[in-house]
Amino acid sequence: MAAIRQTAKERGLPVDDTRILRDSTNVLVHLAPAPVVARVPLTFTRLRPKAWFEQEVGLARFLAEAGAPVAPPSEDVDPGPAEHDRLLVTFWSHVDHDSARFEPEAAGRSLRDLHSALANYDEPLPAYDRLDELDRALRSFPPSSVVSEEELAALRAAHERLASPAPDGRRPLHGDSHLNNVLWSPEGPLWTDLENACAGPIEYDLACLLWRGAPGTEQAVEAYGSYDAELAARVEPFLALFLAVWTIAVIERVPTEGGRQELRRRIERATAGVRRG
Repeated sequence: MAAIRQTAKERGLPVDDTRILRDSTNVLVHLAPAPVVARVPLTFTRLRPKAWFEQEVGLARFLAEAGAPVAPPSEDVDPGPAEHDRLLVTFWSHVDHDSARFEPEAAGRSLRDLHSALANYDEPLPAYDRLDELDRALRSFPPSSVVSEEELAALRAAHERLASPAPDGRRPLHGDSHLNNVLWSPEGPLWTDLENACAGPIEYDLACLLWRGAPGTEQAVEAYGSYDAELAARVEPFLALFLAVWTIAVIERVPTEGGRQELRRRIERATAGVRRG
């Protein structure tokens, strides 16, 4: 909050009536009454440099200008990222979000629209398998009350198993396209959290939807339209490993009982083949 307040003040934004919108992978704070949300990534900065988040802002701006269904960076102030005490803060336009507007079919159609706009983005993005990053992340986690040495060993074995070439298809993707990353605005669903944007087959984004199995998943996937279900299944192990590894960092920050249970579930799914073997 100190980083948010300081960088917001430097931009002439109000800081006396802040409201935390989310505290998980990122902290999001509405700087009311300004139509601006400050966002501080607290998980992925473990390994990702400032340039990574500069690209996220640039990608979001590109998509917003193309009319894609995304939550845009702030147009009122420099969106950053600004740096304060080794933390990065970005600024985004506040969206009138109301979960009562939940409409999974609209989310599926908007993901197809997002992919159409992403197809015109020509800046390089990391490959969706992100095996190099996951290797570095796994090396950075010591055994702890959050994750055991046995679990870390199983995740490393799963990583080695996936080290063979991943299914290709180098299209720009959202990279984390599940329904909790949708803001339900009066104008329709807007995709947010582009920090995991990557390149690969569109089926990776469909796997992101399918993997969680949240209410509305089937309707969203059906509304998306045609895709290769077999390919979505083939890329799912890469997604499962990514989610399991980075959830360790999330639970280190916010060690709730529900979070620990979800981490166990994700580790089990990511390492199922290894443990059976």
